[in-house]
Amino acid sequence: MSNRKSATKDSEYPIGSDIGKKIRMLRKKLNLSVPVLANSIGYSPSHLIRIEHGDSEPTPEMLELIIKSLNLNNKWPNVPPNESLFLDSASFQSDIDSLHAGDRLVQFRKERGLLQKEMAALVGISLPNIIAVEYGRRKMTMRFAKKVEDACDVSASWLLYGDELSKDNPCGDKMIAYLRKSPEARKTVKQMMDREDN
Repeated sequence: MSNRKSATKDSEYPIGSDIGKKIRMLRKKLNLSVPVLANSIGYSPSHLIRIEHGDSEPTPEMLELIIKSLNLNNKWPNVPPNESLFLDSASFQSDIDSLHAGDRLVQFRKERGLLQKEMAALVGISLPNIIAVEYGRRKMTMRFAKKVEDACDVSASWLLYGDELSKDNPCGDKMIAYLRKSPEARKTVKQMMDREDN
């Protein structure tokens, strides 16, 4: 067996080690699909699968990209038990929410039986932009999510943050516009809110 090494800045892994398993465990811990993680670091899903299964070894550059993409402690995959896995949990969570937003957009599009180009035309967003968000190459912005909400009646907060309770009943601009022009609906909603407060 070769003595070559794959290394990050502060850790080394010999060829034939369990680094592929560590990458897979990390991906599962973060609930990321293979395509989402692969695209976020600029590799093909099939290449990532080969590495996770131990059929190929990651380069030092790939390990650095994983660390940077997920905002990991730069000692990963050998983070001591007394240290956090992540450098900044707040910004990390924002990045992960963004990656999952692309997954949720794919899920919703498939539920509606829409092709990417059909979704782009329906929402009024360019096809390259839809593709970039779905593959995690670009963050989903609030403006993007609001456009999908308005065109498709799916909650922007579900798309952005996974709020399941709001998914099919978005309380967005369309609902607010309706409430503004319907005093009876406003009165009903106000009475329900008052009852909940008591």
